[in-house]
Amino acid sequence: MNEFDEGMEGTPARAASERHLEEVRQRGGVFVEAVRVTRMPMLVTDATLPGNPITFVNSAFVQLSGYELEELLGQDPHFMNGPKTDPEAIAAYEAAMKEGREKTLEILQYRKDGSPFRAMLFATPLDDGQGCITNHFLSYLDITRRYEAEESLRTLTAELEQRVGERTRALEATNATLQKVDAEREMLLIEVNHRAKNSLSVGASLLRLQGRRQADPAVRSLFEESADRLNAMARLHDVLSRSEHAQRVDVATYVAELCEALKSLTGSDGRIALRARTEEDILVDADAAFPIGIVLTELITNAVKYAFPDNRSGMILIQARRSGPGHVEICVRDNGVGMTNFREGSLGYGLVRSLVKQIGGEIEVQGDAGVTVTISFADASRFPPPGGREPARN
Repeated sequence: MNEFDEGMEGTPARAASERHLEEVRQRGGVFVEAVRVTRMPMLVTDATLPGNPITFVNSAFVQLSGYELEELLGQDPHFMNGPKTDPEAIAAYEAAMKEGREKTLEILQYRKDGSPFRAMLFATPLDDGQGCITNHFLSYLDITRRYEAEESLRTLTAELEQRVGERTRALEATNATLQKVDAEREMLLIEVNHRAKNSLSVGASLLRLQGRRQADPAVRSLFEESADRLNAMARLHDVLSRSEHAQRVDVATYVAELCEALKSLTGSDGRIALRARTEEDILVDADAAFPIGIVLTELITNAVKYAFPDNRSGMILIQARRSGPGHVEICVRDNGVGMTNFREGSLGYGLVRSLVKQIGGEIEVQGDAGVTVTISFADASRFPPPGGREPARN
């Protein structure tokens, strides 16, 4: 329901509106006819009469409101207001009319049958040229479909935001659980690596102790080599137990610590120098680091034993670098007498070949001036490095 007044017939306001309408028709000519036939719903009020009654409406307004022309004459211009019409919109319109200024606003209105519609109202006061307001000119634009579309969009947006919020909270909860599980797993792996390091170190010590009891130098040497291999694995577990990623090994740290541990092989006279030069931020899987550690131990041990006979001095250099996208290259180079005892069929060489093949790598041996062994393999790291490190140098 709206505020339509049923009792206007025969009232002075209706009579005055009808007289005014007839005068407008007689004096208005083509301009009144243009307003009458335009598709924009329009009405005119007489501000000089009590109640500011409607004195003119066009056919488009008749269709919009659902009332007949005779019903509309004399009505208050707010007659289409209803229970849900915004009071602030009404107040804004009335204030603008009193102040003699134009006003454009959205407003909810009600037709004769009680159905609501949204309209854009354009209100303009008209004066007599002397500053006295004589009429109000109102035109309407039905924006119901646009408003409903916007309302549907707002509702859909709210629903989507709610769903996104719920999904985000669910994902955050799942992510928190996964992070907790991952942290627990990392801690477990670190503990396992720590214990494995201790067990391997004990095993290496037992092998060295047993080796010292052997009368045969060849047998004693085998015990020492086996102990060195166990120590290589123990060192890797030690690096893993201190790593930010329990399944990733930083090559620079690993090679530096390996060289430091093997320095005892070179003796204390400084005759043989053992150095490492590695690029920063090369990570390899722990599964690849185990074979690499044993290979490096074999190659360094072989160089110490055979590259510098007769108290010769020299250097063993370990280099690690990226040889290309996704590939790592590790070189063990000495400037000794060349290849004399590192040969096909030896236990150490066969072990090196087997371990390099295990990680899907390739090996190249050059023995012209000293011995250079180059191992290349795919970089299997899937995680970003834990942070840049300076190249390790010994």
